[in-house]
Amino acid sequence: MSTTTTARPLRADATRPALAALFGALVFATTMTLGDVLDLQSDTQDTGLAFTELLLYVAFVLVAVSVATWLGARAWAGPPQRLARTALGLGIAAAVTFIGFWSGWPQVFGAVAVVLALEHRRRVGSFSATTTTALVLGALALVGAGYLCVTG
Repeated sequence: MSTTTTARPLRADATRPALAALFGALVFATTMTLGDVLDLQSDTQDTGLAFTELLLYVAFVLVAVSVATWLGARAWAGPPQRLARTALGLGIAAAVTFIGFWSGWPQVFGAVAVVLALEHRRRVGSFSATTTTALVLGALALVGAGYLCVTG
């Protein structure tokens, strides 16, 4: 007796977690740049962004994009329950990393949590308590951290 399993191939729309992660990174870059250019940030001792500091920001964001894309793509290829759990996990991660808003992690994780929660709704037909929580946490972290990047 042989048992065969077939892996579901990633559909073309499974790239949406990657696009959401890149959107979160873009929000981070835009808000940090806007706050620096308009001199709205509260740190008065800043004399410009050093090259090594810029590389550190890029490294932080690339790690977040990689992790969120990997988790999001795995969840996208799975059943709705996996989407809900992953969305909640990323929403919680976005809320927890909010303290380090300057890292870009809340924006990236928040954006992917929102997209996964919306995909769960599309597949199932309604939001569950898990996906509603993920949606709220992800959206608040995305917007709140963006605001702090401009003003903080």
